[in-house]
Amino acid sequence: MKIDLDTQIFPQFKLSTHQDLILYLIKNELLGTRFINQLASVGFDTSFFSVELGMAILSLMGFKNRTDALWEWYHGTVDAYAAKVCLEDHAATRAVSFDFYIALRIKLHTEQG
Repeated sequence: MKIDLDTQIFPQFKLSTHQDLILYLIKNELLGTRFINQLASVGFDTSFFSVELGMAILSLMGFKNRTDALWEWYHGTVDAYAAKVCLEDHAATRAVSFDFYIALRIKLHTEQG
């Protein structure tokens, strides 16, 4: 299966297709989380509507041990970065997605070290 991603929408340097896929999933995770959190803030029961991309993201990033502590960190970090997403500014959303990718890389490095 070939996934055709627009590799030009992220930072101005060349990323591998693997990294582009991770960034694409992160962007959608952040947008979905932002949307679900906004619905929850106005009283909707969102327990049936969230899409969980965390398993795919963490697997593609290389996390082997997905402990409860890692999941707690992941969901807290997703919420924090989702709050920074500006739905009207696609460039800012891409920047926040990339920042979250870097936070995941740092976490992976500390988990492995």
